[in-house]
Amino acid sequence: MSYRYALAQHGLTLATRPIAESLRLKLTEQAAEFELLELDFTDILGISSSFADELVARLAEESQAGKVKFDIAVSGASSEVDGVVSRAVERRGAKLVQLN
Repeated sequence: MSYRYALAQHGLTLATRPIAESLRLKLTEQAAEFELLELDFTDILGISSSFADELVARLAEESQAGKVKFDIAVSGASSEVDGVVSRAVERRGAKLVQLN
């Protein structure tokens, strides 16, 4: 089972590490019983590298280390947003699950 979270409810531009940290902690609790956390970036126009690092890359790192029991996937991201997210994940040496 997967837990899909639409990030656009937080605005069309996502920025700042503190906001991402708060959201990461919230999602860690909400998705605890699921096998997959799908972060839906549909309609997101931009994302800061600090937000991507703190939310997506850190979750992916925690998933690989077994600190959370679910895998992380990204959906609906524009090529620009996907690029920022991919670089953040790569810098931490983490990986995302690819959706079919």
